[in-house]
Amino acid sequence: MSNPRFSVVIPTRQRADTLLYTLRTCLAQRFDNYEIVVCDNCSSPATKQTVESFKSSKIKYIRSDRPLAMSDNWELAVSHAAGEYVIVIGDDDGLLPYALEELNYLLQTTRAKALRWEYISYFWPDIALPKLANKLDIPLVRGNRVLRSLEVIPSVANLRMTWQVLPMLYNSAIHRDLIAMLRKKTSRVFSERHPDIYSGFAFAYLVKSYPSIGRPMSIGAASAKSTGVATVYLGEPSEVSSEFCSLNRDADLGCHPQVPNIEVVPAFTASAFQHAKQALFPNDRRLRIDRRRLIENCVHAIVADSEAQWKQDLQAIRVSLEDDASLGNWFDSKFRDYRPPLRSEKYSFEWEEGFDGTNLHINAARFGVKDVFGAAELCEKILGSGSGSSRWVKTSVLQKIFRRLYDLTPNSWREYLLQSIRALI
Repeated sequence: MSNPRFSVVIPTRQRADTLLYTLRTCLAQRFDNYEIVVCDNCSSPATKQTVESFKSSKIKYIRSDRPLAMSDNWELAVSHAAGEYVIVIGDDDGLLPYALEELNYLLQTTRAKALRWEYISYFWPDIALPKLANKLDIPLVRGNRVLRSLEVIPSVANLRMTWQVLPMLYNSAIHRDLIAMLRKKTSRVFSERHPDIYSGFAFAYLVKSYPSIGRPMSIGAASAKSTGVATVYLGEPSEVSSEFCSLNRDADLGCHPQVPNIEVVPAFTASAFQHAKQALFPNDRRLRIDRRRLIENCVHAIVADSEAQWKQDLQAIRVSLEDDASLGNWFDSKFRDYRPPLRSEKYSFEWEEGFDGTNLHINAARFGVKDVFGAAELCEKILGSGSGSSRWVKTSVLQKIFRRLYDLTPNSWREYLLQSIRALI
């Protein structure tokens, strides 16, 4: 296919077991004009065998002959995309069955160069955080809106908004002209160790504003080999986190020097912002980080497995302030006696099924779901599908159903929830 409407790009590294189901979600689309680009980051033969098992002309398979840093593999993957719009998903993620059909409709309507959407979260049964296994989070009431980049970028950089609101090449369809523009300005698309967050800052700056769609189009999942889980939540080094760090070092994709080099979300976000600013808008004073706020966010995000570890993290924060003596003195005074919480105190991962006013939380295993393909099928049954003006009717019905959960007693709401979903599907 020479000029497809969409390229669905899947960078992958040693996850043939989950890639199988990710590809099933991509091939189950009710839309024909698209390609799937699988970029194999020097995995075992199982990855290629999984791709070939589908015998699909839609799939384009590329393989690196050596292990690459995540951002470099994403770079290679996107360079092979021929579509008018490019979407990147992880190798344990999935597309909703209606995604490409509805995105095509929305893009025809808005003519946007970047279109961002809410995504569903799914935790595979084998995730390394057992309490989260089978958890499915479906956003139900986020509306459609136009986001203005000059408001979003500094809000995300300073953690007043979550980085998921950015038009990342992960929860967005990005026009190839925008990708070419970024590559022309900076010589590459992904110039940071966290390619998703960096791309969000970069594309937000280039488009100035972008539509954000409340209806989910994809599932962002976490499985046994999830990089985010391994680097942020597990505590002890794992094969996944160690390889992620070593490949980034080899590729010279390090943390920005004015950001603490520690494994916490505020630092990831700030480093991606600072690298995007350095590459695209170094002199724009409207877009900058409040470094005191950054340091406070980083300090409060630290969790302690041992005294040695939290002292090491606090020292890394202090090192990032060496360019500003007043900031260093402020830090020394404010956090001299600070002791981070234990990991068990910080992350309990407890959750309950139900509707919290924004998201529906359910145990997908109750409905026979074992993988992201099953999760995609279940989510479509809950959310409904369609085209034109009818596409969000079923969602509004769901909102009314789940608001009733507030009026139920703790002993009765779970059964009501399950009955409601079964009635819909």
